[in-house]
Order: sequence, then C-alpha cells, then structure tokens
Amino acid sequence: MAQAINTVEEFENTIKTNNYVVVNFWADWSKPSTQMTQVFNTLAEKSANKIKMINVEAEKLHQVSLKYNIKSVPTYIFIAYQKVSNTMVGANPAELAIQVNSFITKPPQESSSSSSTTNNDAHNEEILKQMKANQEQEKKNLNERLEKLINQAPVMLFMKGHPDKPQCGFSNKSVAILRENGFTFDSFDILSDPAVRNGLKEYSNWPTYPQLYINGKLVGGFDIIKDLNEDGELAELKP
Repeated sequence: MAQAINTVEEFENTIKTNNYVVVNFWADWSKPSTQMTQVFNTLAEKSANKIKMINVEAEKLHQVSLKYNIKSVPTYIFIAYQKVSNTMVGANPAELAIQVNSFITKPPQESSSSSSTTNNDAHNEEILKQMKANQEQEKKNLNERLEKLINQAPVMLFMKGHPDKPQCGFSNKSVAILRENGFTFDSFDILSDPAVRNGLKEYSNWPTYPQLYINGKLVGGFDIIKDLNEDGELAELKP
C-alpha cells in the first residue's frame, strides 16, 4: 500500500530521500479519485522495492498542491531525483499501470530496447489482470458489507450525521418524520465512510441521501418519505 503523507515536512523528506517517487494527489469527496487510490495502492504493493509511491490529500496539503500546480484529482506526479519527469491527470487505471511500470523499467536517465518493450507489455497486461481481480474482490466485499448494514435493523436510515445531530436539512427532516410516526430505527453516518457513501448509491441505484430501508428494502429518499407521510402511508410500513 502507498504511504500516506500527512505533513509538508514529511513530503519534502520523502522526495529528498528517494530517487524515484510517484505522488497520487487525491480527495475523499471524489469517487473517481477514491477508486483510483485503490488502484494506486495495488500498484504500490507490486512496486514496493523499486520506487516510492505516496498518497497526498490535495486539499489537506494545499501548499504541496500549489507547488505542483494541482488543479484536479486524481493527478499523478512522477518525480526523479527531486524533479518532475511526468504528469498524468484523470482516472484511467490502465494508463496509470503503464506509466508506473514505465517509470520503473525505463527511468528518465535510461533508454529501453525492443526486447524490454515486449517484456513491459506483458508485465502491463499482468498488472491489469491483477488490478481487475482486486477491484472485483473489493466490490464483492463492499457489497457484502452494505447488505449487512442495510439489514442491521428492521428500519435503517443512511444519513448525513446522526439522528441527534444531523448534518443536512433533508436528513434532519427525515429523522423528524420517522420520530413523529413512532419509528424505532438505527442509522449510519455516510459522512464517516466514503466507501459506504459511494458504494450504496450504486448498490441501490439511488444517487442521494438520506436513504431509508425497511426490512432490508429501499423505501427511498426524503421526497418519498415526505410523500408517504403526507398520504398517511408511512406509518403502515412500520415493522
């Protein structure tokens, strides 16, 4: 797994003490960025003894982001002997694998032969296969976790914040309606876990929060909760 860098001093020291460094500038609010960070970490495990790969939260270390002119996430900076040799912007797992492998097998000061190019292509293909397998397993594990969370209680509300301290108006109103109707429910703060926040949207094909589940089935978001309440149908769904 790539090393997480938390301070400017730690970043600068890493650059000075490693000849070859690949930096992943990411943000937890960006789904493509968080997904690509998983890819980046997989590549880091395979490259641990060859190059240094690090994760930098772009907004947390804004001084570093400004220095390298980071305008979007994910962005990858390839640094050789403290100088930028290449930059890649965007979420492209295949291209990232190729760029990292090229950085390992063909450092900036070296040239490659046709035979090494053939070997590189084979290695790239193997990396992509492993990455795909890892991503499929991670998705399976996440879906199993989501299913357990959804069925954690007869009534589950996935919301921003907690029932006694909601972090958005729709979550606050949903909690109020459920309490007015005498519901006993558990909740999950989706702001506390980016994997759940992003994964549940895809799992249930519902793009917004809050999300209400009763007996393991999606009821809907705030608009649905509100309409059911106004029609007098919400209380009928109480387990």
